[in-house]
Amino acid sequence: MRKLAIATTALLLVFPAIAHEGHSAAADVSLNGADTATYELEKTHAFLTWTVRHNGISSYSVNFTDFDATLDFDADNPEASTIEFTINPAALQTNHPNPDKKTEWEDELSNDKKFFNAAEFPTITFKSTAAALDGEHDGTVTGDLTFLGVTKPVAIKVTYNGVTNVPWFGQRDVIGFNATATFKRSDWGMTSMKRVISDEVVIDFSGEFLQAE
Repeated sequence: MRKLAIATTALLLVFPAIAHEGHSAAADVSLNGADTATYELEKTHAFLTWTVRHNGISSYSVNFTDFDATLDFDADNPEASTIEFTINPAALQTNHPNPDKKTEWEDELSNDKKFFNAAEFPTITFKSTAAALDGEHDGTVTGDLTFLGVTKPVAIKVTYNGVTNVPWFGQRDVIGFNATATFKRSDWGMTSMKRVISDEVVIDFSGEFLQAE
């Protein structure tokens, strides 16, 4: 048993060195530290959440679990970068345990006509039209959000978190962003349950993008 414990300890000490070989301890946060290239969403490290006020007394958040994005990143001229997002409104995750309910709350949110109406409108899209730097690592991306068959402009506040390289992706860059947007759901025709659910919606994103091969 003692030999096993020693071997296990040795493995734990060696493994981090193997796993992080060639991986910088800190990301390069300069905007021109990454390659100018097309980047694809690294889905295992990407999170997208929408939040509304509930009954005026709490914030109610729901996760999208199926979404994708393609980023054309210009390191020398970040304001020329573009991004496109697609979101599946039928893929939602809520904290709503209710084993006795025949229709899960996620299904109702996704498919009911007073909410996402996914059967009629199976995709939510965002396509950027402009980008502007607001600071060294912060900017605003403006684009067209298409939701419930309506297309309107939305401004998204974006923070660039830097670039890094990890051995399992070879020499390809991985860049990370946080982003948030606030808008009124009624502008896209969702007007249900106004006494319970706020008109204002906050979208939060945090994720990594992997340089395309």
